[in-house]
Amino acid sequence: MAASQNQHTQKIVSLLNSGQLGAAAKAAKTAMKAFPKAPQFPNMAATIAAQSGDPRAAVQFFAKALKLSPGDPGIQENLIQSLVESDQHTKARELISKLVVKRPSSDRLWQLLAVSHMRCNEHAESIDAATKAIAVNASNALAFNLRGISRKSLGYHAEAVVDFRKSHEIKPRDPDPLANMSLPLAELGKPEEAFEACRMALELDPNHRIALFNNAVLLNEHGRIEDAVGVFKRLLEIDPLHAEAWSELVQTQSKEDNLRLEPAIRYAITKTPRKSENQIHLNLALGNCLFQKGDFEGASAALAVSNELAFKTRDVDTRNAQRQLEAIKDRFPKDGTLSTAGDTQSPCPIFIIGQPRSGTTLVEMMVSSRSDVASCGELPFANQLLIELLKNQEEFDPKTFSHSYRSSLPALPSGAEYFVDKMPSNYRYVGFLLSAFPNAPIIHVERDPRDVALSMWRSHFPAGDMDYTSNLEAMARTANIYRKYMNHWKSIAGNRMLTLDYSDIVTDIEGSSRKIADLCEVEWTPEMMSPEQNKARVKTASVVQVRHGVHTKSIGGWQRMERALLPFTKALDHELWPDLD
Repeated sequence: MAASQNQHTQKIVSLLNSGQLGAAAKAAKTAMKAFPKAPQFPNMAATIAAQSGDPRAAVQFFAKALKLSPGDPGIQENLIQSLVESDQHTKARELISKLVVKRPSSDRLWQLLAVSHMRCNEHAESIDAATKAIAVNASNALAFNLRGISRKSLGYHAEAVVDFRKSHEIKPRDPDPLANMSLPLAELGKPEEAFEACRMALELDPNHRIALFNNAVLLNEHGRIEDAVGVFKRLLEIDPLHAEAWSELVQTQSKEDNLRLEPAIRYAITKTPRKSENQIHLNLALGNCLFQKGDFEGASAALAVSNELAFKTRDVDTRNAQRQLEAIKDRFPKDGTLSTAGDTQSPCPIFIIGQPRSGTTLVEMMVSSRSDVASCGELPFANQLLIELLKNQEEFDPKTFSHSYRSSLPALPSGAEYFVDKMPSNYRYVGFLLSAFPNAPIIHVERDPRDVALSMWRSHFPAGDMDYTSNLEAMARTANIYRKYMNHWKSIAGNRMLTLDYSDIVTDIEGSSRKIADLCEVEWTPEMMSPEQNKARVKTASVVQVRHGVHTKSIGGWQRMERALLPFTKALDHELWPDLD
């Protein structure tokens, strides 16, 4: 006697409850053949595929279930979720746009749209969609969490923490918002609260991957290297395929320890889908392992895979960067004068600029070794304010800018007379910064662009202003634009900007630190020669290097991978870089 629909359903559920996903999938397909017009079986097959980590297969089954039950909101939303998880965003958004007309009060649809935008690094759009979900349902904890993630990605850390706290308030047993708020709390200068957020998340779930990863990152940033290594290893015991943990571990622990990791990283690579974004971090980890091993050919191959995959996820337009350069130069002509009507309050900013990976973190640790100089790391505020001003072609008012900039600062320690903003890409905005803060010194760090390129090629940067770092030709074009900026600013800044070459810094730390002290009009102290002793938080890719003290090992390192870097060196404008010939 043939089994009934109810018997098929019970069998599938029983297999699912016992964790037999493969057998449950076969049972669902058998039921689909026996009852081709019953929507629950393709729906169950889709759910099983989704739980098995195959969202593309889930899409096919959910689409079939939806044909059999066209108005089912649950199936509609599950189909959209699978489309989003398989990165079929155009189809997902088309379906959402049709459904929100019929179901405008569905917070779930807006929430799914927010996830889609977030996965595409479209954080402003994600915030808008999450806000609409919250407007419909103020108790949607996930929407608050999503909005917090996107706000954090855009550098709005205080607003992100508010969202994460609200999400936690709504769902106090969910460790996600607690783990997510840890890093923005650290950005706001609240390290104790950041560690506490991780602790609370791990109390709810000791194996929570985000909490473990963020905890390790925080430990690393605060110089607790051995503790960080221990947490990364624990995370990899729980999840041997955690790509970012592999990448961070390789950059954190010693060369000797890394040489033992190669087989495990290669295994993780074979077990991860070839086109997965996780391959970016896994191949980066492998490339850096092989580089330390001295296998530069193997390192070149792995790093090429990592960067090629990263570049496919990014939108690089150096033509826009060139247009921005011309627009800014027009605002600050060489024969013009800078405004002195800006902010002269204390604490006074010290701006450190240069190409990423040029030594700006080292200089920050040198100058902030003084007790009256607060280290603030890479502050996004100048870029956030000026990018909108340039986009809208608005007039620049130094007082308005300085007020908005200063009001965004994290809490500074008492007794601080200066604070350091070490955002390398502020080299674009020197004229604005000097006008807004007439007393502020600017320290410009130069480094051989080929060594910079190698360092960027061996690192992974978040999407946004650093998109170009995953393509050698784009890196060279950006380096050329940087050089044009600095040639222009040197004719305007006068003695308010000090240019130091990285090689001079590491070969003469005392002389360089004295020049910095003179520029900033502070008394030189011996501590400025030992930046590795500085207990300030370091959150850039330089976190481990700066803790190892000043050394000359990386000078000329590009020659070890000269052949791999040929696309970069060929694209450099040698009229701008005559000293390289």
